[in-house]
Amino acid sequence: MATREAIIEAIRAADARGEGLRARIVAAPDTPLASGDWRVRDALSHLAARANPLPLVEAVRAMSELEGEPPPFDVDAQNAGQIAERADKSAAEILDEMHAAYDVAAAGVEALDDAALAMPVKLPMMPNEIEMSDLVLMSMGMHVDAHLGEIEAALG
Repeated sequence: MATREAIIEAIRAADARGEGLRARIVAAPDTPLASGDWRVRDALSHLAARANPLPLVEAVRAMSELEGEPPPFDVDAQNAGQIAERADKSAAEILDEMHAAYDVAAAGVEALDDAALAMPVKLPMMPNEIEMSDLVLMSMGMHVDAHLGEIEAALG
């Protein structure tokens, strides 16, 4: 099980890395990523929407309480919505949103109870069950690192 400290450390590292790229992102937000259809600002919008993992924790907890199969999940539609919600924001504003959400996330993770962190989670796209703490750590670590890596590579 991932510890609160490890999760908070991943959140702080994601925030620092995003802030370290701020000047380059603000200078060229419309730069296309090397693969796919996204631009830098699209990946940034996605990251800002996911910067606070606590809504994810609550959504997964609610799904676990449902009877039967979970409702269908369309990741492409969700991502498109995250991008559309920020279409009239500047890259600097999206970065500010992300930074603020990371602060809220760190405080929120600190306040999560042990039962929430230890809750077993089985998501449709994952072959095995994992603990909530590990899901949050993956979201704040590997997931964020992958997108920031794409942004960094696109910006050269």
